[in-house]
Amino acid sequence: MKYEIKEISEIKRKAEVEVTAEEFDNYYNQALSEITKGVELPGFRKGKAPEKMVEEKMNPASVLSEAAEAAIRDNWIKILKETKAEAVSQPEVEIVKIAKGNPFTFNANFEVLPVIKLPDLKAIAKSIKKEEIKVTDKEVEDTLNWLQQSRAKFSNKESAAEKTDLVEFSFNCSTIKDDPIKKDRIVLGKGHYISGMEDALIGMKRGEEKDFETENPQDKKEKMTIHIKIDSVQKMELPEINDEWVKTLGNITSVEGLKADIKKGIIQEKEIAEKQKQREQAIKEILKDVKFEVPHILVEREAEMMVDNVKSRVQTEINMSFEEYLNQIKKTEEDVKKEFEKIAEEKVRGFLVLHQIEKDEKIEITDKEIDDKIEEIISQYPDKESARKNMDIEHVKMHIEDDMKREKIFQVLGC
Repeated sequence: MKYEIKEISEIKRKAEVEVTAEEFDNYYNQALSEITKGVELPGFRKGKAPEKMVEEKMNPASVLSEAAEAAIRDNWIKILKETKAEAVSQPEVEIVKIAKGNPFTFNANFEVLPVIKLPDLKAIAKSIKKEEIKVTDKEVEDTLNWLQQSRAKFSNKESAAEKTDLVEFSFNCSTIKDDPIKKDRIVLGKGHYISGMEDALIGMKRGEEKDFETENPQDKKEKMTIHIKIDSVQKMELPEINDEWVKTLGNITSVEGLKADIKKGIIQEKEIAEKQKQREQAIKEILKDVKFEVPHILVEREAEMMVDNVKSRVQTEINMSFEEYLNQIKKTEEDVKKEFEKIAEEKVRGFLVLHQIEKDEKIEITDKEIDDKIEEIISQYPDKESARKNMDIEHVKMHIEDDMKREKIFQVLGC
């Protein structure tokens, strides 16, 4: 086999491939042998007829097609290994010449990752602003109050719902034909994603039903009618915040100790958020100084992942099927995907920049680094042997390697 790779554009390549007549005859014979296994001719058991006889009965194009498919598959893999081309999709193949006893020639058009000329990374690293981490007393108190409410006790009440009550209810949109009934529960005063829902629920009792109007989120000029039914109203009883209550939460023994622990947790969260902010800023700064073509297939895949994320969130957060959601916003899945394409392209551009830094800086992760990290993860389990046995090691190794590479890339950028 011989080939030549031609550069069509920054990201498009064309491989012109010729498989020798001898090599293609081998593929032809293998294809004929496989086809023969499934053929039954008069006087022969299935798969036992002579290949020559089968060939005479077969459409020659069928055998050639099978042979060509195997030849393309095997030689495409060889080309990628030899050239180390970073192909991002399967090739579009054009068969140029195919005949038994002759060289087999084909063209393979494919896209590759772009080569990006990066700016001065040290200068970029110096330009990134780093904010001082601060935690206010209010932030600590708010978290403490949330913790208190998460340990609240609830008791059924027959009187009207009021703020701080837990209300369970069913609802649907009367304006939308055949809109299915959905169930939800909220603590009144915490807000709801449907405008006006809380105000409508306040004052209602268990078993009561009513309609209220709200804005159509897709067209503020339009009104939608929501029908609601109260399934239960529960009074919330908050525990008193004192040392005795704190002791029920874990190893901390005092309110002051809990506040200190909360503050430490908020600091850690803010440090993670600040690091992420710095990293996003670094990528934005690099993208300002570089221009490159982005393979559309990568944007397409990222947009599809974003749509899948919306599907999951719609199901889990608002208890609605994706079809119902599309019906309410009056859009198709393709419309939603198209809206994501610009964001998806920016995310892909960021990924490509990080990939280029990895190549330029020759960032690698050793087997020892990966093995040490796996041992660190396993050490956190009470039953270490069971954890090791049930772990998908290859899958875990892949994720650890990706995470470690990412950290080393951002170390280059000082964040």
